Amino acid sequence: MRRAAVSEPLQMDLPHLDTALFQQPDAQQLFNPARATHAPRFLLLYGSLRERSYSRLAAEEAARILRALGGETRMFNPSGLPLVDDAPADHPKVQELHALTQWAEGMVWCSPERHGAMTGLMKTQIDWIPLSVGAVRPTQGKTLAVMQVSGGSQSFNAVNQMRVLGRWMRMLT
Repeated sequence: MRRAAVSEPLQMDLPHLDTALFQQPDAQQLFNPARATHAPRFLLLYGSLRERSYSRLAAEEAARILRALGGETRMFNPSGLPLVDDAPADHPKVQELHALTQWAEGMVWCSPERHGAMTGLMKTQIDWIPLSVGAVRPTQGKTLAVMQVSGGSQSFNAVNQMRVLGRWMRMLT
């Protein structure tokens, strides 16, 4: 079978398709993608409100590392965030989370593990992240890193749950 050279026009015998709608890949566009004009943007969420919250401390350390690598970080403080369906979407904390979600290109989620699961506070934050804005899924294609704080050993339930949720939200985990 003979391979078509890149410069040859595309030859197709597909009567049900309009070949005028197909474009030959341009090597210049493929290999020289546009570069961002800003530092990568990361939103960090943590799942505990304790004064000495280890999940917050771990998220702060992740933010410090991301900044050292050239990223821009913002951390959402979940204190005062209402339960889903317990307040309207125009609640100030919900609006803050929505704006940060739109701003971010990647996220870091960190939760303690309680009773074999992520905390309710962490799940509430994830539940308030909008699933669609118009026809766009605001989390689709964004990078997600997950971390958990656990007092025991060999338990990965919280990170597994967050990873599943991230994949369901079409994030790259």
